[in-house]
Amino acid sequence: MVGVERRRAVQLRRHARRAARPAHGGGEERLPREAAGGNLVAIDPPGHTELRRVVNRGFTPRTINGWRPRIDELVIELLAGATGDRLDVVGVLASPLPVLVIAELLGADAARSADFRAWADASTRAASGSSRGGIDEEAMMAIFAMVEHLGAEIDERQRSPRDDLLTTLVRAHGDDTLSREEAVGFAALLLFAGTETTTNLIGNACWALLANPDERRALVAAPERVPAVLEETLRWESPVQYVFRRATRPFERHGVEVPADATITLVLGAANRDPRHWGDDADTFRPDRSVAGHVGFGFGVHFCLGASLARHEAAAALDALVPWLAADQELAGAGAEEHIDSSQFRGRRRLELVRKEA
Repeated sequence: MVGVERRRAVQLRRHARRAARPAHGGGEERLPREAAGGNLVAIDPPGHTELRRVVNRGFTPRTINGWRPRIDELVIELLAGATGDRLDVVGVLASPLPVLVIAELLGADAARSADFRAWADASTRAASGSSRGGIDEEAMMAIFAMVEHLGAEIDERQRSPRDDLLTTLVRAHGDDTLSREEAVGFAALLLFAGTETTTNLIGNACWALLANPDERRALVAAPERVPAVLEETLRWESPVQYVFRRATRPFERHGVEVPADATITLVLGAANRDPRHWGDDADTFRPDRSVAGHVGFGFGVHFCLGASLARHEAAAALDALVPWLAADQELAGAGAEEHIDSSQFRGRRRLELVRKEA
């Protein structure tokens, strides 16, 4: 047993180092597809193009539109359990909704949704860092459990195909298919990226409306403003605050010389509030503005694959929350201001709406 635990500890640290600093090659060299492990975020074309072509089969407009009725059902089911005059938007709706959607999309057992939420949370802690610093070994062990589970499920799909995303990923279409490692890696990425950011988008939108009573009242009066509120939330309170990239060659930007192979932090949250693009009111939450050009879902070839799915989940959630938002309420209590413990993601751990007379 000691030998097993020691090997696990070595694997844990190796996995942590790889997650924190994925190899991207050197100079003009790009990370080869076989080294990416299905992680679309860590790889550029041409490998990225090949991987994305395969996984796009599970995210066609027809496929995503087909999920909309089920998403609406899940929102109703989750809110049906809300009783009393207080509702924790994050705990009751924003946190479980995207986990349930991704789990069903992958074809997972609904009874394991709690495991999927724990794995998504662990991935967030391991990938984005926290105020505590160091390696979160509990989170890394949870990630190992996730990888083992997804690997077993993918093996089962290869033996007995089903009508789900895992089967789509490993089913061959000519030469376009994912290896087992790539399928596991992409499924893990989807669980992580497809849950944390959507949870934060829903919670951040509610927080923005509570912090801006005029906009909250405008939404209650005209619920068709929901899409505009969500797009402005993506700009004003970006769920993902920054991403990393590597300079493949030396260049100069704004008077700063950047050497080849330098790690660059692209602060999406700052870009989304840059007054040079958004004007002098860039720090104002204003859903009636044109949000063309915001980078809340990234940009270029790395634009979020699940953006359409996330938008509908958030829209369905916010639509259902309009009756709660109709109350004349404001931000109140420590829970409303409590952020998640992450340096990369911006969201609320808890956010209460209070149902009271207008």
